[in-house]
This record gives sequence, C-alpha cells and structure tokens, in this order.
Amino acid sequence: MRSLFNTELQTKEKLDRAGIQVFIPMEDRIRLVRGRNRKVQVPVVRNLMFVHSDEKTLAPFLAADSKFQFMYRRGGRRNEPMVVPDDEMTRFMHALQVSRRPMFFSPEELDISKGTRIRVIGGQFDGTVGYFMKVKGSRAKRLVVLIPETMALAVDVEPDLIELLPDPDTK
Repeated sequence: MRSLFNTELQTKEKLDRAGIQVFIPMEDRIRLVRGRNRKVQVPVVRNLMFVHSDEKTLAPFLAADSKFQFMYRRGGRRNEPMVVPDDEMTRFMHALQVSRRPMFFSPEELDISKGTRIRVIGGQFDGTVGYFMKVKGSRAKRLVVLIPETMALAVDVEPDLIELLPDPDTK
C-alpha cells in the first residue's frame, strides 16, 4: 500500500485502531529538533506501508482517504494490487528487527544473479533464507532478504552459519 504526501504514520495509526496489522520499515536518522541533534525513526521508503488484510476490509479506508492507495504490480494484470507472500514478509520483518546495521536497497540496485542462495543455521537469523552477496557500501558479503519489486534489506551474518541452497531457477 502507499500513503501519499508523507501521511503513512497517520494512516498506520488509523489502521492500528481498526485492528489491521501494518508494517512500515523504519530507520534511525539524526535530525535537528529544536536546535539539537536527535535520533529519530523515519520510514525507509516514503509513502510505503505493508498492510496484512484483504481488499474488502480495506475498502472503507480507501474510500475515506484519497491519499491511501494500493500499489500495483509492475507487468502484472491491470489493476492487480501488489501482494507480498506471508513467509517473505515475515523473513524481511525478522531480519530488520534483529539487525544492528541494516542497509536498504531498491531491487534495481542489486543484481541477485551475482549472489548465492543461502539459509542461515543458528544465531539471530536462524532459518532466514536469502542471498549471500557483496553490496555497495559494505566491505564484507551480507545476507540480502528481498521483497520482489519493492525493496531489499542487507544485514551482517557470520559466514560460519550459512548453508548453501540450490538456485530455484536451475533444475
């Protein structure tokens, strides 16, 4: 979903009050607040929010607020809202919550074909599946957890804790 004109936090509050699960990826930034530098949390991608619901439940909210809209899949059917599978969203949220220094990328910034598909065994990322690869701005290889067509998250992982997986594209 997207909420235009930087209203994602207000929209999240409305949906939270209605009991609808909403996730907005946030990061810490240093901002000048009342003449002092403060660490504040801001959305990683403006106007982007992940809502765990169906179209029928969201219809009243969409009708009441013209700034709250579906995001549509690129190259998909016409008027097909973007849907992120639950397991991919759970992996992404877990990786973001336990990582100390996450790095965010758009899918266009990364060439996943250069990465190795892995599963983490043990540690804080136990069971997380993603790609082990070098990313811009990091000296070491990182675990990249991808939400297709939306965003990617790169986190530090110990190389001793990874298991190589076969690439799903090869048979």
